[in-house]
Amino acid sequence: MLAAMLAANSKLSCGPETHFFRRLSRVDVEELCAREFWPDKAVRFICSITHTNFSTPERKPLLEKYEIDETSISSYLSAREPSVANILASVTCQYMLRMKKNRWVEKTPDHIAHLQSVRKHFPDSPVIRIVRDPRDVALSLKKVPWGAQGFLEALVHWKKLQDLSREFFAGDLLCYTLRFEDLIASPREQLQQLCGFLLEEFEESMLDTSTTGKQINSRNVAWKEKVSQPVDSSRVAVWRNELSRQENQLAEAVLGDELEANGYPREEHFGELGELYPTPELAARYVGALESLASSGVRFWKTHKNEKPSAQIYLGNPSNSSWLGQKKTKRALSTFLISTKILKTAVSKCRVYWVPDPSEKMPSGYFGGWLKRLLTPYKLSTAD
Repeated sequence: MLAAMLAANSKLSCGPETHFFRRLSRVDVEELCAREFWPDKAVRFICSITHTNFSTPERKPLLEKYEIDETSISSYLSAREPSVANILASVTCQYMLRMKKNRWVEKTPDHIAHLQSVRKHFPDSPVIRIVRDPRDVALSLKKVPWGAQGFLEALVHWKKLQDLSREFFAGDLLCYTLRFEDLIASPREQLQQLCGFLLEEFEESMLDTSTTGKQINSRNVAWKEKVSQPVDSSRVAVWRNELSRQENQLAEAVLGDELEANGYPREEHFGELGELYPTPELAARYVGALESLASSGVRFWKTHKNEKPSAQIYLGNPSNSSWLGQKKTKRALSTFLISTKILKTAVSKCRVYWVPDPSEKMPSGYFGGWLKRLLTPYKLSTAD
């Protein structure tokens, strides 16, 4: 929606998502921009980017989405110095010129995981972040074919991207953040402020995305249909109607600090801080157990920097390499450290929980078997 609003400005163009920086992270950038290989390898790189439309098995080339051919890319790059910025511009800038605009915008959600690379290659470009209540984001991600399998998995994914980008947005002076909910509530005022940041004039045409929405949604996918429609206030706080109290308790237990930091309401009270081991990213596999913990007042975020956990939650099979590592010496040391921590926690006022994964049938081994015996008294049901 925001991309379509910006593209409705007479100065700005914004085409389909490129996923450029995610693909760039997989190649040798120095070789791509080496003068002796320029522009051949850069042309091949751009031409190799394809995307699925999720309705057919065929993958659509990026150039086809932008209606640009390989010859045009080669001609554009041959006339310019080797650089990552020029490789991306060979698509976005030519599209901009075809739209008769003089500044281009690129919108790809997964670029939030590659912000350092974006800034390295575009040191003077503004970066716009739009945030939305993560509960609504998670509900949305459950409904798309490329999204999350469950609500908790979507919340954990949102948090992972938030953590990856936190330092960048805290320190970069060319960043601008606005909230989806504020844009829905007062689109004119929010766009005026954003245009001021971009040093562009706000235009009334930006409130009509009926044309530019079709440019953004070049593959005509169902989940982007609303981008061409008028602003829909019913898309704000969807979680209030679609989440059970138990699901919202879990969301607030996982992301309560993020909700508060971004100005979203919290309704639950949590008296205990729980620490997940070996990694919070495993949490999505243990929805039932974590819902139970959340309903009993356990959260997984700190209220202040020095807060100490009052509950230790161990997830999965102790024999898994994510617990102990691969090498024998590493496994032995990890077993000792984990055992010590469990025993110390058990004799203190802290609580210990173990949430095993019944689907994991891997052999325990000596170290894993020892930890299983140690954790068995603290076993928590995994039932959803």
